[in-house]
Amino acid sequence: MIDQPKETKAVWERTRELGRQLDEVNGRLETLEGQNLADRIQELSLVVKKLADKPKSDAGAVWNWKTFGPQQQAEAWEILLTWVEGTFRVRWPRSYKEMLGYTERPSSCWWQHPDMVESLTSLMMSHHWAYLDKEASPLRVAEWLGRWLPDAVRQGKFILEECKGGGNGRDPGNGHKPNPFENKKVEEDREELARYLHLLRTGEVLS
Repeated sequence: MIDQPKETKAVWERTRELGRQLDEVNGRLETLEGQNLADRIQELSLVVKKLADKPKSDAGAVWNWKTFGPQQQAEAWEILLTWVEGTFRVRWPRSYKEMLGYTERPSSCWWQHPDMVESLTSLMMSHHWAYLDKEASPLRVAEWLGRWLPDAVRQGKFILEECKGGGNGRDPGNGHKPNPFENKKVEEDREELARYLHLLRTGEVLS
């Protein structure tokens, strides 16, 4: 048997080592392919992009009425009233009447109760989450109908419970300003609120 030069033996040993390492790499690639790595990377990139995107200034998930100035309040009222009258009242009229007190009397001072305004704002935001959000789904709609809407109606009825005597506003515990409207129709309630919003816009009343 002829001995091979040391250089040749070294090359063969290195070749065998490289072959072994290549087999290991191929095995790892097969494992990664079985885990749908490409799909996972794409999914991860979408999550990162969503987290990195700067939220739009007009798409805040939460309103803090306490921090709003008069002009901001007026703009927020416009958005809220558009939803209350254009969506809530039209699509869920019974819930609208029960929550705002119109099943008990022709007039309501609901808009003078800060806690009612907060409840309506939350109801509007959760409605947007269920119906208009990019990830809206039938499950969200079912949750809104079965949980958030009935809960908001219960809150509204509780908030106005002390005002069932006609809304004369003489009881300071009612949570609203003195002299709310008495025995007026719903249309007159809206006119009163419209005047209040006008004062907010012109700066004639404090927020």
